[in-house]
Formats: sequence, C-alpha cells, structure tokens
Amino acid sequence: MKLSACMIVKNEEKMLEKTLPSLSRHAEIILVDTGSSDNTIEVAKKHGAKVYYFPWINDFSAARNESLKHASGDWIIWIDADEFMKEEDLKGLKDILANSKENAHSLNLYESEIGECEKKSGYRRIKVFRNGQGAHFVRPINEQLADKDGKVLSSTEIPVCIYHWGTNLDEQKMREKRERYVKLYSQALEKAPDDAYLHCLLANKLNELKRFDEALAHYQRSVEVVQDKNVKRQALEKMAELLLRMKKLPEAAQAAQELLSVESNSIPAYSVIASILMVTGKIDEAIKILTQALEIKVQGRVENVYQTRVMPNFLLGKAYEIKGEKEKAKVYFERSKL
Repeated sequence: MKLSACMIVKNEEKMLEKTLPSLSRHAEIILVDTGSSDNTIEVAKKHGAKVYYFPWINDFSAARNESLKHASGDWIIWIDADEFMKEEDLKGLKDILANSKENAHSLNLYESEIGECEKKSGYRRIKVFRNGQGAHFVRPINEQLADKDGKVLSSTEIPVCIYHWGTNLDEQKMREKRERYVKLYSQALEKAPDDAYLHCLLANKLNELKRFDEALAHYQRSVEVVQDKNVKRQALEKMAELLLRMKKLPEAAQAAQELLSVESNSIPAYSVIASILMVTGKIDEAIKILTQALEIKVQGRVENVYQTRVMPNFLLGKAYEIKGEKEKAKVYFERSKL
C-alpha cells in the first residue's frame, strides 16, 4: 500500500525541516509551491519531495487540486507544512489503510506548541482518502473535500493524530497571518454572504486581533444564517465567551442559554453561566453548576481540554477562594494546570 502526502506551501523552509523527515519515511511527498522566495524548494528536495509549481490565485482548493494530479499512491493524505505526524501514527495509519474498505477517513488534529505533541485542544477532519476515486477540493478558502459528484465526502474516524504547529508563531507573524486570513475570509464572504461558517471563521480571526465589536457582529450573523448544528455550536461558544469578556452579562447569559438548547451538556455554556453567577455574588450556585460540568464526558468529537477541564477547575478554584475556603481553592487551581 502506497501513501502520497500532498501539500501546498510558500516560504516554509524552517517548518519543513521539522515535519518532513518522519513523513518522508512513510509517504511519497507531493509538494506544490505557490511562490516561495526562501529555501523551501531545496529543503523539500533534500527530503525526497517531488516539487511542482502553481501560481497563487487566492484559491486554496485550486492549489490543492493541482497537488492531487501528481499523487501516485493508493491513498492520499493532505497535509500542511506545519502539521507533524509521529512515526507511530504514520505506521498505524498505513496499517489501517492497508485493510480499510472505506473511501475516506477522519483524523484527530491537535493544536500544539512547535516541537511538541500535546493533546489539549483539537478537532477531527477528513484528511485521508483513496486516490483515483474523483475526490477533490471545493471552496476557495476553508476548502472541503467532495466526491466525484460534488457532494461533501463522508468518512469514518480512525485513532491517528496530527499535531498542528501553526498557531504558536511569534507575535508579529501571528498578527500578519491573522490579518491575511481576515482579508481572505472577507473576500470569500463577498461571494457567499450567507455562509455561516465563513462568518464564524472571520469572527475568530477578528477576535484574536482584539477587534471585538467586529467579531461579535460576525458571530451573530453566523448564528442567524446557520443550518449546521456543529457550526452553530462553535459560533455560540465563542460568542458567549466574547460577550462575557466584554462585560455584556445579560447578552452572554442569553448566548449561553441558546448554546444549551443546541447542546444540553455544553461545558463552555456552564462556565459562562457560572462566571456570571460569581460576578453577581451567587457563589454556591456557580459551584453547583461547575461541579456538574466536570462530571460531563465529551463524546462524538475531540476533547478541548482547556474548555472541559482547565476552565471549570479554575473557576471552581476562584469560587472557593471567594468563599474563603483556601484548601479547596488550592485543590481546584492545581487541577486546572496542564
């Protein structure tokens, strides 16, 4: 069974030195360069990559589809320069694919510090699919995999991990990256003004840039036009937390309640409600809610440890600290550490 790893890159010499060695030992590397001015090409070739060129036309799907044309493997994994896979995950992936009867699989992606493999915050995404079945990418940004008929590709989950090292760059690079995506998402929304997921993604970047009023407007628009339950959950989680930070407590409570109507056991919703209760002096009620939150088991998606464990434990520590119960506070503060 042959695996092809398809990636599109620009000026990624440093990251490729970290991520290509293990990948190249288990897969054919198909690298499409969209205009690098550093030593990306040299680094890629050093690790055995087959390098091709494609002019950047503000369309991620177009560039990714170009990479698919050159893959000769039985299976394709689409992966970015800043996504790392450990040897055991690559071996496990190939073993599973060799016996798979499916056409596509979802893997677990975790946000992690560069050089680390942490499982703190993550999500699932279709990353592996059979070659030669007509699978291709659609949408110029936030690209999705579709089958030969243009329908979104379905998949089954497998316990293989990818670690994303692209969210812990230095401050200036992160700002430039966020601003670049704000521009791309804004352009995409001009063509698809009712795309709820694009509104949510744009809001996330504006939020990270501390452009809170603009972010809030796009979260609200996402919730207004959304059809997908998972997107609505994501938008409401972020919106409730943002409203809380903006000290708009009634609006934050309303967003949290709406989130609970989408997902009855939403730990982020409980955390927001508990925070509001603490601000208004209702400490015992907050403790009750947070205790319940910590009993919830996350099912159906990759657990975000910050949301599900760190925040409830930290808030419980604050609640007991306010009550003057220092020993209990110390226990929960300790549990909030990763």
